[in-house]
Amino acid sequence: MGDPSDGLEPSSVTLPESENHFQLRTTALTAKKERSYRGLRLPDRARLTPQRRAVLDAVEDSGGRFTAIELFERARRTHPRLGLATTYRTLELLRRTGSLHALSGDARPAYVRCSPEHHHHLVCLSCGSVEDTELCATPSQQALTRRHGFRAESHELEIYGTCRNCA
Repeated sequence: MGDPSDGLEPSSVTLPESENHFQLRTTALTAKKERSYRGLRLPDRARLTPQRRAVLDAVEDSGGRFTAIELFERARRTHPRLGLATTYRTLELLRRTGSLHALSGDARPAYVRCSPEHHHHLVCLSCGSVEDTELCATPSQQALTRRHGFRAESHELEIYGTCRNCA
């Protein structure tokens, strides 16, 4: 799960139960030590090379969703010797620390910048904008257990459609 060189280790996370959110107990990768670069969380042991900074700057400047290739091309404008593998490794570090979320329902594998609080995403199929929402339509743990005998560990939700500006 966590590679000792990336500064991450497994830990148990418990979120409170509420009207729209059931109690979650999951194993997550949490940083032993984290640092921040332009608001993006990184493991303390992650090297901040000029190439990685170019990728992080491109993430910071991105609005809405973006693919790894789009990010790579944007970052290469400031650092032409950047390799695609460095872009993918940096995306994975950011995903592990919760700074990025991989959108699963998009036709092209895409990412969106994330905050650490519990939230979901509204993704516009017209303009590509992504809006965070705290609304959660997940059934309660009691309902899942009663109806399906299922104990949920975590959940993710992305809603794809048309935003207010494009409607």
